[in-house]
Amino acid sequence: MRNKRETDISQYTEKNNEPMDYTEETESGGKRFFKGFGRMIVTLLSVVLVAMIISGISLFVYIFTIASEPTGIDLKAKSMNQTSFIMVENKESGEFEEYQQLYNTENRIWVDNNNIPESMKEAIVAIEDKRFYDHSGVDWTRTASAVINLMTGNDSYGGSTLTQQLIKNITDDNEVSITRKLREICKALNLEKEYTKDQILEAYLNVVNFGNNCQGVEAAAQLYFDKSITDCSIAECAAIAGITQNPSLWNPLVYPENNKKRREIVIEEMHDQGKISDSEYEEAMKESVDMKFVGFQNVDDDEDEDDNGYVQNWYIDELYYDLQSDLAEFYGISESAASDKLFTEGLKIYCAMDLDMQNYIEEQALKIDKTYDTNLQIGSTLMDLDGRIIATVGSSEKKVQALQWDRARTSVLQPGSSIKPVIAYPLCIDKKLLYFSSVIQDEPIENYKYNESGVLVSGPENAYRYYKGNMLLSDAIMWSSNATAAQAIQLLGGPDVAYEQAVTKMGFQNLSEEDQNYIGALSIGGMNGGVTVREMAAAYTYMGNGGLYYKPYTYYYVTDSEDNIILDNRSQVPKKAYSAETAGIMNRLLHYNMVNTTLSMTNASYAKIDGWDIIGKTGTTDEDKDSWFCGASPYAVMATWCGFDTPDSISSNGKTVSSKFFSNIMGKYLENKEQKDYKLSPNLIEAQFNPSNGLIVSTDYISGKYIGYYTEDNLPTFTNYVSNYGEGDNSDNDSDTDTDWYDGSNGDNGESGGGSENSGGEEGSNGGNNGAGGNHGGESSGNEGGGESSGNENSGSQGGNEGGGENSGGNEGGNEGGGEAGGGEGGDAAEPAA
Repeated sequence: MRNKRETDISQYTEKNNEPMDYTEETESGGKRFFKGFGRMIVTLLSVVLVAMIISGISLFVYIFTIASEPTGIDLKAKSMNQTSFIMVENKESGEFEEYQQLYNTENRIWVDNNNIPESMKEAIVAIEDKRFYDHSGVDWTRTASAVINLMTGNDSYGGSTLTQQLIKNITDDNEVSITRKLREICKALNLEKEYTKDQILEAYLNVVNFGNNCQGVEAAAQLYFDKSITDCSIAECAAIAGITQNPSLWNPLVYPENNKKRREIVIEEMHDQGKISDSEYEEAMKESVDMKFVGFQNVDDDEDEDDNGYVQNWYIDELYYDLQSDLAEFYGISESAASDKLFTEGLKIYCAMDLDMQNYIEEQALKIDKTYDTNLQIGSTLMDLDGRIIATVGSSEKKVQALQWDRARTSVLQPGSSIKPVIAYPLCIDKKLLYFSSVIQDEPIENYKYNESGVLVSGPENAYRYYKGNMLLSDAIMWSSNATAAQAIQLLGGPDVAYEQAVTKMGFQNLSEEDQNYIGALSIGGMNGGVTVREMAAAYTYMGNGGLYYKPYTYYYVTDSEDNIILDNRSQVPKKAYSAETAGIMNRLLHYNMVNTTLSMTNASYAKIDGWDIIGKTGTTDEDKDSWFCGASPYAVMATWCGFDTPDSISSNGKTVSSKFFSNIMGKYLENKEQKDYKLSPNLIEAQFNPSNGLIVSTDYISGKYIGYYTEDNLPTFTNYVSNYGEGDNSDNDSDTDTDWYDGSNGDNGESGGGSENSGGEEGSNGGNNGAGGNHGGESSGNEGGGESSGNENSGSQGGNEGGGENSGGNEGGNEGGGEAGGGEGGDAAEPAA
């Protein structure tokens, strides 16, 4: 039996001997080519078709979205020129009461449709929109021509109907684009569904600019002819109607000949369209030849001065700017149009101001200590933990006018070290790169920045003028180390990571693009852009509310003239800036800072409030040109800046003002409030740590100074070594402690060898005993954990006290950084430009 796998070659012999048909192969190859080409064309056309369908759907959705937007136009309210009211809550009754009125003072006199002469209506329709009564808000023929002109770069022919012009005037939307045209078209169609032709025409004739700040035909008639529009002739109505197309060119007071040409065109159009008879036409043209205009006359300047010298406070200024911005965004109109709406449409604004605190903060700002700083200015914002602004002040001088320059809301400033608890440290903790007692390098970074000669140099410099090597994160914050903050930014992967956090989750809107490339920007506050006091207050709220960021607000809600709520901040959805655990850890780190800081470190001590758990951080900049304190209580946060409008160095006394102002204002706010604790995450683990290496000593027996807060997934290892280092020890030195402690007897850090910033000098005090020897000044010198009584506040030796305690310093060395009222960081952000 033959194997089935064998091949019988005879089966193929006859076929293989047959001649090949090359013609058939050639034809089949051609067919294959054309078939392949055809499939390619079909595929290409399919892709184009699908792309067109997708684009068409996208365009439809976009147009539908625009068409669904509110017009933002209330002709009834505008016709009534209604006063708006600011309402403030009465603390005793809990009811909102009228606090201030907002009303319009521009040259506009509204005249009802029945009192506008037909010749005025016919003149404006004839020259601006002859098919006004025939279309539904849009003249599609003219619109198509306008789009073609726009695409070819010729915008001389606008194509807008009276309805569209009214919308443009009310919204103040002057953008030249197809998007704006689409938006205008949709609003025009919607407006004509909501109002009659007579209502739209009445509004147009009362809103549009007729030159020389005349809003509406009544104001124009009184200026140009010294009479009411009701009494104007056909020629006079034509003169007014002709102005609106180009108020500058056709201005009858400036260019009377131009206006003559224009008004005669209007009269001719009225005649050609059958709106006036032959005799009326001839009479109007005759009157036009020698038309006289009255113009401006003397008026009583005291007519409106009935406010008895009232100047609205700083809070109302901020409220105005917030409303202007929010109304513009809500209605899709310009801020100028939003401002007009605010003053004319009878809105009710339920303001979030605490009137008692507002009065107090403004009074106290006038009283700050300017003994050595005559022109010292201040900006300060007190804010609830949900973003509500409680009170704010923008100057240390008496407010003399509305919308004055506001150093709390408007000034873009350098924050110095006050930025450290906002980005660098919490973001590292959130990403499990650091924990409460992490050891972090206090060492310069190579190639940190370019110097004035364009050479890359290391940095940043510390305020205490040297580097401590390794130190714990808790102490790095307390000593306001610049180098450790910069190291933290590098741990994150670079400044761009910090920048992303700042602009997307923390509300900073004034940083520049350069700030995302420079390590010093968001580590030590040396920015190309900057921050506002209001932004800094909002950025600190996360430490008291579980890691959330709320957009700051000055009003609870706003209603229109018919009591419909149009803006509402009461249900604001916050952004999650950090985890609740990170927020709690940073809260306790700043608690550690406030409890253990001394005047030889920073001026944070001045911000303490008896009986309250205050957290916070100071900030100064290069050459002491800015001084900050940002902090919180369990009830509120507060940010305060002090400096000069023309940057200059602040005295040592002046550098204490921001911290003292915090204590004053926050202390007043906390009066009569029930004691309460911060709401920290229940997931935090409280533990005592070893101050030598940051490792955990115990989670069961916790006492003393070295208490940290951790998460289970970011908990340092335990150590069996337990020391009494710093626990209530009032000795003047720590020479009897184990040398394993990072700031012990051989410590180059200088922390335990003296409480001043630099323990008497960069090279070590009194012959080189940096850590073990006596006490070289500062309130808590001699021993890092020794408490404020360890050491002699007024003692000192040769080196002096670089950072300056209240009266520290040696007999020979003096007090390099001290002064009238103590030290401080000495420019803890040593790098930023002024």
